Amino acid sequence: MKSKPIVLLSIWGISVTSAFLAGKTLTSRTKAGENNLQNTKSTSTNLNQQQKALESNGNSTASLASAQARLAASSIIKQGSTPEQMVTDIARSEDAIARNTALLALIDSLSPENYLSVVDAFRKLGLTSERRGEYELLLTAWAKVDPAGALDYASENTGGEYARNTILSTWATTNPDAAIAWAEENHTNADRANPWMVGVIEGIALSDVPRATGLMEGMIRSDERGQALDFIVDHLIANDPEEAKAWSTSVTNEGLRSSAFAFTATALARDTPSEAAQWLSSVGDVAALNRASEGITEDWYKESPEETTAWISSLPPEAMSKAAEGVVGNVVREDPVQAAEYISELAASNPDANFDSSIRELVRGSARQDPELAAVWVSGISNDNEQTRYYHRVLGQWANQDSAAANAWMLSNSDSLPDSIARRFLQDQGQN
Repeated sequence: MKSKPIVLLSIWGISVTSAFLAGKTLTSRTKAGENNLQNTKSTSTNLNQQQKALESNGNSTASLASAQARLAASSIIKQGSTPEQMVTDIARSEDAIARNTALLALIDSLSPENYLSVVDAFRKLGLTSERRGEYELLLTAWAKVDPAGALDYASENTGGEYARNTILSTWATTNPDAAIAWAEENHTNADRANPWMVGVIEGIALSDVPRATGLMEGMIRSDERGQALDFIVDHLIANDPEEAKAWSTSVTNEGLRSSAFAFTATALARDTPSEAAQWLSSVGDVAALNRASEGITEDWYKESPEETTAWISSLPPEAMSKAAEGVVGNVVREDPVQAAEYISELAASNPDANFDSSIRELVRGSARQDPELAAVWVSGISNDNEQTRYYHRVLGQWANQDSAAANAWMLSNSDSLPDSIARRFLQDQGQN
């Protein structure tokens, strides 16, 4: 990359923004449009509710007679059907209420030895998203009466971990020692986290959070440990957010405790982002702030821009940039200039902070709508390799939209651009 003077970002941000604004006609600012927060977190099943829904699985003559009467009254069930035919007809019904009522009646009527063939018949129909809940009910019911048999079937017939962890979580609610023993005996790869411990932890956490926490802390850092942490946090938040906050501070492993802070704050922010933000900053964990703050500020800014930006300004310098991304993400696609001004002002007030992540958000969000602004701001990225990559991305897109304007800008700024830009865009024109 060609040499250029090193300047503080605060001075640079003010100067480039001022120069840029001087040559532009500003449009009236509009309020930032709402962005939908994509939540990829899967919602853990409330096993307590399942246990209430499932009856005693034929343990008494009265319950069996009741189940058979409900099956006979169902419009879905054909008279004389086998359990395998019943579950097939139930799964194919389009009446959700009748389908679930009949499935619970069928579950109540099954003996332990019936489950294998019934579950097998259900699986052969295809496990669509609509059938996932029904599949979980069948596995949960089977695990209550014959967990070892259910696990044997799942081990032999399913390639993923979902079925086994569903069974293990149910087993762990009634016999945690046996479920832990199975998980440990069937974990064959010592170099990776025990995937079966996730289900065990989910079951135990419903009644014994300290024990579940100990098992989680015994896992190596992994996606599986993250899944266990996510479940415990969601369980505690649902019961008592204050309990979740207190629990997160009790986690002994430093890295895991930081994750617990971030997960807890993220869960709190679904309802009250301001409370989540204030609590997260109070624990004083910069890693947790950098992990969770963008999602918090993205939602909070829609409710109260002033409070959000004031909170960001109160953070340690090393945590500001990630938090500011939530503001930039809200503003940039509607008004790139306003987003650029916000970063400039924040950088001017905090000259020791690195704002690379916020600048990348600004560049990505403005590249199509305002490629000149995006190109100007790429030079604010401190990492040379990142800067070069973003120059190619922005200028390549700009050249596709308006090659004359892009080439003119590159020519006027050629002294400060990476050599690879000249080779890619200008050499063919004999301009380098």
